[in-house]
Amino acid sequence: MKNALLFLSILFFSVVISFGSFCEEVAVREWFPYSGIEGLSSVDNVLTMRSVSPIPLLTTRDNIFINASRLKVLEIRLRSNKSYMTGRMFFRRIGDPGFNYNNSFDFQTGLSNIYHRYIIDLGRNPNWFGTVTQLMLSPINDKGSVEIASVSFMEPNIFIMTSVFWQEFLAFERPIPRTINVIFGPKINGVAINVYIYYSILFLSLLYLIFFSIKLKNIKAILNIIIPRIIVICFVFWILLDARILVDQIRFAILNYQIFGGNNFEEKQALSTFQYYRDFYYFLKICKQKLPERALYSLVVPDGYIYFDIKARYYLYPICEIRASDETPDYVIVYDPQKLLKGKDVVPKGYKIYTKCNEAGYIVKRSGSI
Repeated sequence: MKNALLFLSILFFSVVISFGSFCEEVAVREWFPYSGIEGLSSVDNVLTMRSVSPIPLLTTRDNIFINASRLKVLEIRLRSNKSYMTGRMFFRRIGDPGFNYNNSFDFQTGLSNIYHRYIIDLGRNPNWFGTVTQLMLSPINDKGSVEIASVSFMEPNIFIMTSVFWQEFLAFERPIPRTINVIFGPKINGVAINVYIYYSILFLSLLYLIFFSIKLKNIKAILNIIIPRIIVICFVFWILLDARILVDQIRFAILNYQIFGGNNFEEKQALSTFQYYRDFYYFLKICKQKLPERALYSLVVPDGYIYFDIKARYYLYPICEIRASDETPDYVIVYDPQKLLKGKDVVPKGYKIYTKCNEAGYIVKRSGSI
């Protein structure tokens, strides 16, 4: 009886200590607009703002002094009028010259217009150590309204880490628009959920084998009992995993409706790659109106503009792109010349300005061509 009471006492105090982990909140008065934010205000300790940029940024003053070696969990409570966005928190330590991508961590927001509690394990970033003096927060990655109820740093304990793992398992893996889209699937503590499933099946199979080996001591009878049970276990895990993947499919449908719902066909085409090429689409629309049908053209864009040539071929058809190895094209489409030569016009030798499409670029024509 005494041993039982002692055990319960130890368990009780462990729970109390675990729940009583130190927590440090970055108050709403510490946050200031940095870029892409309008209407920032604080009402009842809730920070309200409008994002007017795909990367809205808030920053704190440069002397908040967070002990990164002790506080390894971040809790953010916020809501937005956009579902399933990506937020990112940047941090700067003593001695860091500024913010950078390596000193950051992201989080996926949930359904719109509902307060959600996001818990991030900061210890997974190898740069989270020492003393953090300043934070920069991008709550969503789109235009919209945002309300931030709290931003807190906590010491890890078993209950908090369980919440971290559970939230990671349920995190939305937002598809990336590209030619090959790899779906990695749910993870726990950075490890694919399939690994946990395989070990669980193996562990349960061994338990069945040990239990029935002791009970029956007949290998044929043992196999007749445990094999169907193992098959059932595999089937149950398969159903549960399929249900988890279905949740992401539903989220993706909600995200698609949020992006394309209520838009006409032309607007949907412009938004077809989640706004990355929206301006380029409208630029190409003007180009198609200006260029003669079946004309041969070449496209000039800044370095790093991936898939822009593919988009041009698709949206300009039947106007045809010509490769540099082929004959000289009659027309050259120049997009975003400000980035090409730091503001200088880009007119290839032997060509002259044919027409300016909009602020995004223009078309040049080969001298002497019909």
